[in-house]
Amino acid sequence: MIVRFLKRAVRTAWTILVGGFSHRSAQQYEMLSARGTMRRAFPELYSAWERERAQGGLWQSADNQFFLNDAALWERFVAHVKGRTNLEIGSGPFGYLAPCYWMKRRVVIDPLIDRYRAYQLERFGKTFWTADIETHAVPAEQIIEQLRGAVDGCIVSRNALDHMEDPLAAIETIAEYAASGCYLLLWTDIWHIDGGDVGHRNITRSASVLDKMLDGLGFDIIQNGASIRGSDRCIEYGRLARKR
Repeated sequence: MIVRFLKRAVRTAWTILVGGFSHRSAQQYEMLSARGTMRRAFPELYSAWERERAQGGLWQSADNQFFLNDAALWERFVAHVKGRTNLEIGSGPFGYLAPCYWMKRRVVIDPLIDRYRAYQLERFGKTFWTADIETHAVPAEQIIEQLRGAVDGCIVSRNALDHMEDPLAAIETIAEYAASGCYLLLWTDIWHIDGGDVGHRNITRSASVLDKMLDGLGFDIIQNGASIRGSDRCIEYGRLARKR
């Protein structure tokens, strides 16, 4: 308890010191955290993925926060995305799309993606970020013109918006990338009860505000995603949607 309190105090002090949310500080925080995650999880996760691929498995399944064990919905999703362009924004060191070798085209946008790849290759001699995945090491708010209207499979963004300098601009950019029929798998913390820290910002307390934003940007919400964290820590926002 004391250790958690001290860590929180240090994070809060640092946030105040830098004068509010700083994208540069957030990226430093994120890379430090990701290094620890990769050291702990990469070998086991990569081995599991190799076994799954050897067996022809999809890695992902209907048993996740977006599809909620709806096998029919998951099968329609797989059939749709398999031969199309799919995009992930804010992947972190492993990502949702990287293990999905069965998708025709995978594109990933994350400011730290080159550093994730380099760290994995240096430490483990292998990486999830293989040459068949198109990567862009830029902020999510910065639009990539060749992707505008080109993503006709799905767009995935998990646990990323609250790490961004301008999360609402990132949602607008997502809508610019999505072609008609594109699925959106979106999950993020939108409000941190303790106020957030150097790596996490508050966006809004109101899920309905984001629902209206998605609707205004041309997305129809299919269903709400499952919560992952306790309500005493964060207000979460998870939606499975589709571009009209």
